[in-house]
Amino acid sequence: MTATPVPEWLTADLFVSVLEKNVENFDKINKFTADTPFTAGENFLSILWAIQIEAALKDGSTKICKYMLKIPPTSAQAQAMIGMMNSFKRERICYYELFPVFDEMYRKAGKVTKIAPNAYSFDKDLGFDVILMEDVRQEGFKNMNRLEGLDMDHAKSALEVLAEFHAASATYIVNNNGLPSLMMAPMLKDGMVEMLAKSQEPQEQVLVECLPIYKAEYLREKLISYRPKYLKEILNSENRSMDDFNVLSHGDCWSNNIMFQHDDKSNVLNTLLVDFQVGRFTSPALDLQYFLLSSTSLDIKLKYYDYFIQYYHQKLIENLKLLGYSKKMPSLRDLHMWMYDYSFMGYTVLLKSLPVILLDPKATKDINMDNMMGDKNDGGAMQKAMYTGVGYCKQMQQLLPWLANKGYFD
Repeated sequence: MTATPVPEWLTADLFVSVLEKNVENFDKINKFTADTPFTAGENFLSILWAIQIEAALKDGSTKICKYMLKIPPTSAQAQAMIGMMNSFKRERICYYELFPVFDEMYRKAGKVTKIAPNAYSFDKDLGFDVILMEDVRQEGFKNMNRLEGLDMDHAKSALEVLAEFHAASATYIVNNNGLPSLMMAPMLKDGMVEMLAKSQEPQEQVLVECLPIYKAEYLREKLISYRPKYLKEILNSENRSMDDFNVLSHGDCWSNNIMFQHDDKSNVLNTLLVDFQVGRFTSPALDLQYFLLSSTSLDIKLKYYDYFIQYYHQKLIENLKLLGYSKKMPSLRDLHMWMYDYSFMGYTVLLKSLPVILLDPKATKDINMDNMMGDKNDGGAMQKAMYTGVGYCKQMQQLLPWLANKGYFD
């Protein structure tokens, strides 16, 4: 994999205003480095730059400052996707407008918590949207192995922070009669459903061809007939009323977008969410369904599925009460019903998410969005690796019949 060249605009001077505002007694920058720390397959809709600065202070000492800078991708497919979804604008609303309010809501309620890393702003207008965050890796935060999935302790910790996030946003929505307008508008605009249908045809074809490998050939006709229903269910999910229980969703809540901090015995201390590019006004079931099917390890994924829903609900209600949520609290029964309403997320995970999540970087070269979304001629090698990988096949052998037996493809 070739190294990503540092953009000409990404210089030390850009960070002077940030340091002046956030580093006490800042004098000047002694040393500036930028590198891309993630391997292929970890990020598709952005490029992340790890920034390290040696700052000279006015007392003669120095301080190391570390940031993560998120910028738009170079892939044509990825650029088109983030443009359609206004991904960077959505995420900027989260980091710069909403999260400071959510943190303050909890502080006033007597709970010290943090949902996401702190964000900072440049004084200079770059002409495009970027997001500058603290690099929480310096505090010991890290992702867990996406190929293995989250164990019980990490899954429960992730559900706790997801419940905090949802409770704060639900309370904000009631208190402010909604979210910023971009988050309230349907994400799927005119023509986007047809575009979505066309874009996923190559993956659907490969998935059906591989059913014998998953020991699920008997589901061929059911899956083929479900395709138009799937798109209709996605479109219907965009219709939300203020009378519903609504939250700001994360939208892409899987293990690579969750960071964990541990003590010296590997127990989870704190958990943060990152990457809010597809957040919107919706049901909490969207995130919950996506997370449970995409990110938990296979040995607990189905066995504890209902328990995880109950655990999330328990934490959600605790935080709603703490924040003074003024409308009717959702029951556990309500949540289970919503999980069925958002059952299309099961197909989303099988078709689009798990093939990428479980793709071993060693299995294929040129892992990128264009190959992932291309036809057999353009991305055949990558797609074959995605849908025939050992980890993916093992999960599909259990997930396909489980989802079918729950009526998710009916």
